[in-house]
Amino acid sequence: MNITNTPWILVSLLASSSVFAACNEDAVKPSEASRFVLNAGEAYDQQTKLTWSRCSAGTRWTEGGGCAGEVALLRLDEAKQFAQEMGGGWRLPSIVELHSIVEPQCANPALDATVFPGVTHFEEGAPYWSDTHFEEMPSLIYFIDFVGGAVDAHSEGFALAVRLVRDE
Repeated sequence: MNITNTPWILVSLLASSSVFAACNEDAVKPSEASRFVLNAGEAYDQQTKLTWSRCSAGTRWTEGGGCAGEVALLRLDEAKQFAQEMGGGWRLPSIVELHSIVEPQCANPALDATVFPGVTHFEEGAPYWSDTHFEEMPSLIYFIDFVGGAVDAHSEGFALAVRLVRDE
């Protein structure tokens, strides 16, 4: 094997493995399959008693078509303003709330794409804001990358995607 081609083979394998979104259907328990009650652009989580926007900020629900439009990347202040403008009790989720929709048996995206369609993979994943500050460094705010479900933190000035939530 020509050593100079090895990096290209590795890149090709990595790229091809992230093209297909998949969940291990055998790992989904019947009770988990009915966890969300879907009502057009909203998903009520019977486990956490939270209502989620099925579409990311910048997109809108279309009957029979899922989420249409382009996912908006917002700084934290813009994300909070967007939630306030939506009204109806919509807000940014805490990191615990946001992590509750991660499906460990799913990848790219690491959530149920039937419940939450249209997650966009940007250059550095599919990062979504929470409103929870990182305790050890309060200038950082937690986010979840929905490509693999990883939790990380960024400063408020970074532009990330937004999924809104509200209490019952």
